Amino acid sequence: MRSRSWSAPTPRVHGGAAGRELAAIGLDPRRALDFSVNVNPYGPCPSVVEAIRAAPVHLYPDPAATAVREAISARTGAPVDGVVFGSGAADLLWGITRVLLAARGRALIVEPAFSEVGAAVEALGQHAAMWRARAEEGLRVDLREVERAARHAAASAIYLCAPTTPAGAAVPLSDVADLARRFPEATIVLDESFLSLSDRSDEAALPMPENVARLRSMTKEHAIPGLRAGYLLAAPALARAVEASRPAWSTSSVAQAAAIAALAADGFVAESRERLRRDRLAMATDLAALGLAPLPSVAPYLAFAVTDAAALRHRLLAHGVVVRDCASFGLPGFVRVAARPAHERARLLAALEEELR
Repeated sequence: MRSRSWSAPTPRVHGGAAGRELAAIGLDPRRALDFSVNVNPYGPCPSVVEAIRAAPVHLYPDPAATAVREAISARTGAPVDGVVFGSGAADLLWGITRVLLAARGRALIVEPAFSEVGAAVEALGQHAAMWRARAEEGLRVDLREVERAARHAAASAIYLCAPTTPAGAAVPLSDVADLARRFPEATIVLDESFLSLSDRSDEAALPMPENVARLRSMTKEHAIPGLRAGYLLAAPALARAVEASRPAWSTSSVAQAAAIAALAADGFVAESRERLRRDRLAMATDLAALGLAPLPSVAPYLAFAVTDAAALRHRLLAHGVVVRDCASFGLPGFVRVAARPAHERARLLAALEEELR
């Protein structure tokens, strides 16, 4: 009997300090200052921590996450059967990609972007079309160009981040809604993972056409990435199909308890958003003083051009500082840094000043 050969998947790179990499230079991961991930440095919220500690881990979780979905429905106005609760944004992106492309549909990815949709398309044995923002134009998204590219590719699904990553460029959601109305034959998968901590957070309440599926991560604003929690708002038929495509107990009782508490913590998120806005603006000023030019951003992170991002990232590790090398976004000449409090920012700036001399 012949053994089957498996092709090696394309490596996916995300933010976060790599344990082996830090160990190789003798740095304890607990002492690393991580600017490479965009997680709220002011979290987690105490009420969320309390809910985590009180979660009934001795019981099976509700496979339908009913209480969480009802809480999300009450908060967003979406129908309960149009809500899917998942194990973070990546889980939901893989799920909706499988459903939307099951009939050999074609995806268009608006790049640069989170890599998991491309990986999900590749895992299906398919290839996504792409529209790419240009660095010389500040990595801004032109939705008219996106529409032309999607029509040319006969795309049945369009993946779009708002705000974008790694630049944090604004994508007005009213314009996304207009695109959806002009192109009703495609489903727009709108990744709003960073919207709640951005300057455009009010746009979360903007109604969307039925062919827009909205993805939201709860791990960013509540600093619980190790827990994995996020949700999808979609047309009920699509939401049911995504739910049906997943195994039972896709989310834990701990994640469900944390999500319910997080949904009631609007005050904490609003306070964090304002603190991070001040942090981002201060960081932009400080980077400019070093001769760097961060791209305009509405999100709690900044991207700026350097000569060699990978080399700079490696040199900064010697200072115990981790930044995001944007080569995995197709931007080897850019670095992304998260907004963080002043005392941590001072350490980053001192390291940058020394390495950029």
